[in-house]
Amino acid sequence: MTVPDADRFDIREYGATGNGDDPETDAIQTALDACAEAGGTVYVPSETYVTGPLRVGDDTTLYLSPGATLRFVGDYDTFPTIESRWEGWDQVGFHPCLFVEDAQNVSITGRGTIDGNGAYWWSFYETPMSERPEGLQERLAEFERRNEKGDDVSSFTHRPPLCQIAHSENVTVSGVTLCNSPFWNTHVVYSENVTLHDVTVKNPADAPNGDGIDIDSSQCVRISDTYINAGDDAICIKSGKNAEGRAVGEPASEITVTNCTVESGHGGVVIGSEMSGDVRDVVVSNCTFTDTDRGVRIKTQRDRGGVVEDLRFDTILMRRVACPFVINGYYFTPLDSDPQPITEGTPMVRNVSFRSITARNVETAGFLAGLPEQHFEGISFADVRIDATRDLDATELDPAMADGYEQRHGLFCTSIEDVAFRDVQIQTADGPAMRFEETDDVRIDGLVAETEGAPAVSLHDVTRTRLRGCCAPSDGAFLRANGSDTRTISMTGCHGSMADAVVVDPDSDATVERS
Repeated sequence: MTVPDADRFDIREYGATGNGDDPETDAIQTALDACAEAGGTVYVPSETYVTGPLRVGDDTTLYLSPGATLRFVGDYDTFPTIESRWEGWDQVGFHPCLFVEDAQNVSITGRGTIDGNGAYWWSFYETPMSERPEGLQERLAEFERRNEKGDDVSSFTHRPPLCQIAHSENVTVSGVTLCNSPFWNTHVVYSENVTLHDVTVKNPADAPNGDGIDIDSSQCVRISDTYINAGDDAICIKSGKNAEGRAVGEPASEITVTNCTVESGHGGVVIGSEMSGDVRDVVVSNCTFTDTDRGVRIKTQRDRGGVVEDLRFDTILMRRVACPFVINGYYFTPLDSDPQPITEGTPMVRNVSFRSITARNVETAGFLAGLPEQHFEGISFADVRIDATRDLDATELDPAMADGYEQRHGLFCTSIEDVAFRDVQIQTADGPAMRFEETDDVRIDGLVAETEGAPAVSLHDVTRTRLRGCCAPSDGAFLRANGSDTRTISMTGCHGSMADAVVVDPDSDATVERS
């Protein structure tokens, strides 16, 4: 990008020196304010500038030259208290490092670096409250008082995000590197028409709450050609938590993610768990996920309410992930919990499509769990290849977040209505390739499964199962069914001795139909 001479606000002309030692907040903020008043470009030359928190206003391009760094100070006193949203609730916390609020027509661009100096903030994360600086204890007590949500601030989740775009429109972030965020790296909340293109997002693996990009109750958001290496969720889509999120009612919608590379972290693309204001109309395509705990993860729980619907994941390559596909209605709750009455707090996930995806060297093929009182609906897979032969090291997983990993290797599905598989290949180290429990309508077309001494498909209390274009194995069972609620198994266009390869256990009255 060539910075024009006209309407150019060079921070050196406002007193910034770039010595890399002394805070130069006043000089940089003065240049930003002048630019917001007149419109134009704030120019950051190729030096390191230490600064306190900054605000970017209307009609402003913040341009960081190659080699330029904005490094934020490690001093909680420098960060005032503001109202914003933290983890799904509107509440007060520390001012973001770089804040675009109530602004239009903003661009943050160039080949420079925005460094949140997160290590300063992370050092307090696991420090007992009594050992934190007295002034910090007072600030956190203030947050707890003002938020009136009964939340425990001792976990210190109210740290500053590195870059927050809030209540804004027509904002572009491109070219820059965003690293070492105190909290979430880039947070887009209550905003519209936001583009993140050709951005590098980096946080260390041990950065607490070190999400890469969080899209929160925002519409028309595009993320493209971006590299993310974060210790937590890479790209996360949210819309508020529980009753407050439903009352605010601002969905995350019309979101596209394409041509992105994710390395490391808890998940490649994650929906939730704060999704109470609805998430809909999301397309993720042409991406690679490597060494993430999960690939695509949709997580929710009772009391969230809200609807996640109309999501498409297309042309994705995954390698060395623990589980490539997760839809979990039991986030932080036991999988075997009893059914509950359906209320406004009962969440729904429906119309989710996975297409043209390859996952190699993974541990568990998939985990899909709706709720017994409200089955999730319309989950489909087409042209999917999964190599689930990697050994699972359970010691590496937080049991509260394991998403049912005890169902290791094969794909596990429960409490789903209408789940379909077409041209799917699954290779597992042990157990069935697919296991279904308490599911209403299963359609399998052209499954190719490689298993060790187990049927390709296991059914327990599945109302209707339809097989098409499947091949019987040379020996053993292709499908085993049990459970008193397993009813109809129909086969069309299957090959080999499929009649002998479908086994119905004595505890089931299932009927087998062939055509």
